[in-house]
Amino acid sequence: MDTETLQEIKESLLRRWNAVRKQTQRENEASSLSVSEGSGPQTEIIDIAQTLEQIGRDTSLAEQERRELHAIERALAKMASGNFGTCEDCGEEIPAKRLVVLPEARLCANCQAYEEKQSSRLRSQRASAR
Repeated sequence: MDTETLQEIKESLLRRWNAVRKQTQRENEASSLSVSEGSGPQTEIIDIAQTLEQIGRDTSLAEQERRELHAIERALAKMASGNFGTCEDCGEEIPAKRLVVLPEARLCANCQAYEEKQSSRLRSQRASAR
């Protein structure tokens, strides 16, 4: 991969990292929870249920953002160590086109497809075992 493409990918990763961090900070600031006082027990129950539902959504988003930050940080670390663009399974070079689209890719397209097939098979086996 040429140096210019590598630099573009690095800048893209850093922009995404900053954007996700800012979004996480905004969400943390906005999530100061308050249960409003209502006119009775029924209103309080509804408020609590809505608050719990919002906490669930916030937790899910926070987990997704954490995973994305981790993937970006892993890609940046691989760039720093000189291992960026190498498939973690087969060791082959990941095509630059794939890395431009998905810079945090750890696997080449073939290994990714195999891993997804295996994961799908395991989920199916677990579901049928229940």
